[in-house]
Amino acid sequence: MGTAAELQTAWATLVIESFVQAGITDAIISPGSRSTPFVIAAVENEALHCTSALDERSAAYFALGQARRTLRPSLLLCTSGSAPANYFPAVIEASEGGVPLIVLSADRPPELRGCGANQTTDQICLYGNKVRFFANLGEPRDDATSLRAVKRVVAQAVSEALGVKPGPVHLNAQARKPLEPALVTGELQARVDAILGEPLTEIYRARPLDPKLVEHVPELVVDAVADALDAAVRPVILCGPSDLRSAMFVDALDQLAERTGAVVLAETTSQFRCWAKSRALGAFDTIWQTENGRSMCLPDFVLQLGASPISKGWEQLCAAHPIRRIVVHPWQWADPSSTAEAIVQADIGSFLTALCASDFRPVRRDEDFAAGFEWAESAVWDEASAILSQAGNSLTQAGAARALLDAVPDPSALVLGNSLPIRDVDRWVPPSKKLLAVCSQRGVSGIDGVVSGAAGVASWVDGATTLLIGDVSFLHDLNGMQLAALVSGPLVIVVVNNGGGRIFDQLPIARDGKEAWLPYFTTPHAADLESAALVYGCEFHSVDTVTGFRRALELGYAQEGCTVIEALVPPQSALHQGHDLVARVQRALQREAS
Repeated sequence: MGTAAELQTAWATLVIESFVQAGITDAIISPGSRSTPFVIAAVENEALHCTSALDERSAAYFALGQARRTLRPSLLLCTSGSAPANYFPAVIEASEGGVPLIVLSADRPPELRGCGANQTTDQICLYGNKVRFFANLGEPRDDATSLRAVKRVVAQAVSEALGVKPGPVHLNAQARKPLEPALVTGELQARVDAILGEPLTEIYRARPLDPKLVEHVPELVVDAVADALDAAVRPVILCGPSDLRSAMFVDALDQLAERTGAVVLAETTSQFRCWAKSRALGAFDTIWQTENGRSMCLPDFVLQLGASPISKGWEQLCAAHPIRRIVVHPWQWADPSSTAEAIVQADIGSFLTALCASDFRPVRRDEDFAAGFEWAESAVWDEASAILSQAGNSLTQAGAARALLDAVPDPSALVLGNSLPIRDVDRWVPPSKKLLAVCSQRGVSGIDGVVSGAAGVASWVDGATTLLIGDVSFLHDLNGMQLAALVSGPLVIVVVNNGGGRIFDQLPIARDGKEAWLPYFTTPHAADLESAALVYGCEFHSVDTVTGFRRALELGYAQEGCTVIEALVPPQSALHQGHDLVARVQRALQREAS
């Protein structure tokens, strides 16, 4: 039946080809020896696009970026030992964020485990309850049942990664030296070919997973939400972070808002704020951070779509007023305040489509509520523009966010880093008519792997991709520049350099703690970002004026490949301008109320 080396080669080929047959198109490979049989099988498979990543953590976030753009998993492939452990941060992000991901880790054979053998550790169930599925493929066997089981287990893994609650899966495969490929012939090759020629097991679910398909939402559920909307006097549809599926249903949300008279409020990462036909308002966070705004723009019913909003103003409103609320999310219990009346577990687009078909009788609407919200929205953007004008040509953190969104191509992909960048865009940039596919890492909202994730998004974008990131987050993922440099682009990375993690300036520790404590939170640095960019041959511009920033953006979007733009801003510009905006809006709303 062939030598052990031939069997291992055939086994690895079967594993990789089974992934391809299950729909996997991308593999991200990190260097190592124990994974040699699988790496060679992947590289030799013409249907698989392989990317070499020197850092496993970076590789995993790159795969997450691809999945956020494509809505399907990529394959991560690494050697044994600490290598798969470096995937763990991204596995956690994938698990909490509902992003499909597949890990194939190579492992040592049984005789080398538990005996102090080099580069060996227990990889069984390495990721614990963070994965949706785990299987240990064990050692190669040549009987038909075992070979057929490999194909079945791979199909199971891909299916679970794309399940009702998408997320990471892990397969562990043992390999024994010699690891280099051997020529497979005769009966073994014929047996493997026969199994690969068998049709893949079909997966049928009552809930379709294809984003282009609309799932059935029970009439009882739709009627309950429709009745709640009809009973409301001041209804609001509040859109939190969601994946790119939601972008296909902007028309349905627009239609629902028109038929119900509900006010639509959308964060940038909801996919409902940056599209030509969106009628969403975007200044609600600032409005609700003011006392007059919480009074003037107080809803009596909220239909929450997607994950919990990032908005601080929304938190303050919830804390101050009991509000009837129903949450719609495909799988997550998105209710940190524990005050939701109901959780609807349904695809957001499918739910909107079903709800639009309901009969509504919006006779109880308070027309002054919608008009007042729109007036407050206008007041926020007027005050924001006034603050930015006062800064003149000096670049500030708020000014960088506004200028960037003015410059991004239409259409294009936008990736927002966590902490301040994602909040800066919501606070300082009005809803856009540009067609922007917005991605962010909101599973556990970490600053790790953001550059790598943006590179993964860009690898599947036909056009420009933009990343807005803070300096600490950028430095945290410098190895991601290796993958960013591979992108054909244009990929424009805007690093807001304010000398550290300035979100901590806005937290109680900065106000109430000792001054000596703060550097351990803000982590100030004197890093040379240009050197970091040039390590991988990326273009670099450093700017501290609005005109210089706009020119750098123009150059970045005009060329292929990765461009890093360092936006130098005063360390506390976000803090001071943010306080100024809230104070101005409070005064404006107070004048209107009187």
